[in-house]
Amino acid sequence: MLEEVPLKIRTNPLLSSFLDALAQPGETVGDINGATGSALPPSFGTLDFGTAGLTRNLEQIVEAVDNYRTEEGNLAYLSRHIARERAKADNYIAKRKEENATRVAQGLAPFPEEDVGRLFKIPAEPSRLESMLLLGQIDAYGRSLEGSASGGLVKMYAAKAGGV
Repeated sequence: MLEEVPLKIRTNPLLSSFLDALAQPGETVGDINGATGSALPPSFGTLDFGTAGLTRNLEQIVEAVDNYRTEEGNLAYLSRHIARERAKADNYIAKRKEENATRVAQGLAPFPEEDVGRLFKIPAEPSRLESMLLLGQIDAYGRSLEGSASGGLVKMYAAKAGGV
């Protein structure tokens, strides 16, 4: 009651080259109706998309980007704080010069010069080393992701093309 139906499989060139790469070089299927061809090895482990490594890599990139954004937020806060302190010191100096000019015009002795650094604590510029290290880490994770994802993308494309 079963009848044999001739079957013709068409694949795109990318999938054909991928399947050829999977085939063992010495293995061939016996002569079936006069046709010979290569066969897939018995293990289908090479079709594993390797998403565990990609997932870990993406998690590391997301964590590094979060750390970088946090560090950049801290640097922005410190920069604003430094700008506020400098503005306060500059305003104090301008006000002091104006008062001294008024006192000299009135014939009074000017106020003595004060050390502005003692009155206003202007912090040093923050180090950007941590930001640079985080950017280097993101770059390294990106390069690693590029290397591990390229093979996985070819496999996924081949699986999608083969399933259509």
